[in-house]
Amino acid sequence: MLTIIASVLVFSVIVLVHEFGHYKAAKSVGIRVYEFAIGMGPTLFKIVRNDTIYSIRAVPIGGFVQMEGEDEDVRTATSFNTKTIWQRAVVIAAGPFMNFVTALVLFMLIAFSYGVPGNQINEMAENSNEYRAGLRPGDKIVSINGDKVYIWEDIFYEIINPDNTYYTVQYERDGQLMQSKIDNNYRKIIGITTETEDGKATTKVSPSDVTSSAYKAGVKKGDRILKINDVPVSTWEEIIAGVENTPDSQEVRLTVEREGNTMEISVVPSTQIDMRFNTKLEKSFTTAVLSSPYKTVYYIELMFKTIKQLVTGKLGSDALGGPVMVISMVGEAAENGILSLLNLAAFISINLGFMNLLPIPALDGSKLVFLALEGVRGKAIPIEKEGYIHFIGFVVLIGFMIFITYKDILRLFRI
Repeated sequence: MLTIIASVLVFSVIVLVHEFGHYKAAKSVGIRVYEFAIGMGPTLFKIVRNDTIYSIRAVPIGGFVQMEGEDEDVRTATSFNTKTIWQRAVVIAAGPFMNFVTALVLFMLIAFSYGVPGNQINEMAENSNEYRAGLRPGDKIVSINGDKVYIWEDIFYEIINPDNTYYTVQYERDGQLMQSKIDNNYRKIIGITTETEDGKATTKVSPSDVTSSAYKAGVKKGDRILKINDVPVSTWEEIIAGVENTPDSQEVRLTVEREGNTMEISVVPSTQIDMRFNTKLEKSFTTAVLSSPYKTVYYIELMFKTIKQLVTGKLGSDALGGPVMVISMVGEAAENGILSLLNLAAFISINLGFMNLLPIPALDGSKLVFLALEGVRGKAIPIEKEGYIHFIGFVVLIGFMIFITYKDILRLFRI
């Protein structure tokens, strides 16, 4: 029930913001809006105000703003297609823009409410390469590989770059600048996360995601690990140590308890760059303001990188997720608390804004392409032809969505 409520709330708010962007921009340039709808399918509720229908539909995914002249050849002072190219572009881009603004606001809310990990070291493992290189708790990291850093994300994404085997850090201690060259720390992972009880980590685990080796090996949410390589474990720390101490080229043997039954699962570990220190939480106004746009821009850049990896084949279709997967993620985030839910909502909002700007027929990005062509040609492409192209794109998108949903269901039932 929590998953359903959280999913409906997250999707509804994000879609509402997106469509409100289109709606507000249309109204600002004098375009008549027939209907402002949240959801798809049959109408559950509607109200009419100033010749505009405001409705809630039965299926809480998607939404639309129906404008005069957008999909029909209507030539009036209040129709979409009689406005200037610039005005129409603003109306189309306003939806994705509002998604990015929403993410920015959510990140800022998180920063002001919970704080943001800054650039001053808080805790550090004494067996880390950073400690051996001379860094200590209290040091303030100024730059990594010559790039200035202000928050944890700056530090994290510089260090975990898989193209580097070391990094150069400049840090401040007692007013003096110091510099060290540090080799990366590495650790073995199998792709599991701990489930907390009363705020404490336990031996009950979940796969970190559907692409993890633990998931592929058969580990399920709620499995309790009893042994690692036949060695009993009673804490999350012992699980981490057990995986780490597994000899190279050997599988990690898990003994797990599931619904009263005990079973053996073998998981192939992988190697990951390890961060063995963290930084202090900061709640200053400056940190909150700086970190929020940084995170928003970072995730937009991440979308570009993901598209590139899909095109080049570095990522397969298994890495993609549809509504079923997203709903599952929202449910897990809701169980983990409001902070996780807000972070995921911000990410989904960025994702929606970015995807809508792709030049794919039926999406906002393709409409902007048609406007650009109109500017170059000096005349608009006939609305019937544009509509036909968008219809084909819509059919393809629906087919793609069905395919992704099918993959989600296969993953869900491990078929």
